[in-house]
Amino acid sequence: MTTSHITKKDRYASVTMSEEELMSRKRPERPIWQMVEELLSDIPQDVLDSLPTDGSEQHDHYIYGTPKRTS
Repeated sequence: MTTSHITKKDRYASVTMSEEELMSRKRPERPIWQMVEELLSDIPQDVLDSLPTDGSEQHDHYIYGTPKRTS
């Protein structure tokens, strides 16, 4: 098959796992929030306190520097 005949579906299938591969993967031994807590435990509290609390609402401002949107 030449690259001109490869469909989007073929490309998707080539980068995904088979159902057997997915089922054989070991599940994490603990919930994701415990993993996040462990990662955050190395960050000093004063740094965590300085992070913006409106990051999800104002992501364009923090990522691209656009003016903050009014609510």
